[in-house]
Amino acid sequence: MSIRLIYALVLTLMACAAPNMAQAHDLALRWLGEDGKVIAQKTLTLAELDNLPQTRIETGTPWTKGANTFTGPSLGVLAALGGRPVREAKVVALNDYVAPIPAEDWKDHGAILTTRFDGATMRVRDKGPFWVMYPIDSDPALRQQYYQSRMVWQVKSIDFIAQ
Repeated sequence: MSIRLIYALVLTLMACAAPNMAQAHDLALRWLGEDGKVIAQKTLTLAELDNLPQTRIETGTPWTKGANTFTGPSLGVLAALGGRPVREAKVVALNDYVAPIPAEDWKDHGAILTTRFDGATMRVRDKGPFWVMYPIDSDPALRQQYYQSRMVWQVKSIDFIAQ
């Protein structure tokens, strides 16, 4: 094989792989009974998440500079997709960090699943593709470590525990 042919093949393979590498991650959702059995499950693409009602939070965080805009569906909207009341969400990050978030956090504090940070989608290196966010600046209590530990970034899945 000539060097030109090998080079052309490598470029072709890279061109074919590039679109797949650039795709956003999907979000896996499950609804579990008290016994841990799966009641329902659904996988949402970024486009499907964008079609849900959106909430916009402008707030500062300990991990970003200044105030930023976080946009995405509320955890309550996502929980409601299962068609039954839930008491808790277990949010799982790409590194398998798990944070339990009680339903009160989206009912009382407006927690959302961020799909856009300052209007742009987020790369994994920038805490994406999804990030749980609270309106920190609107309630001093949300600055506590208790809540900050629930602000999971690089979210890959959410399990909703039914009541």
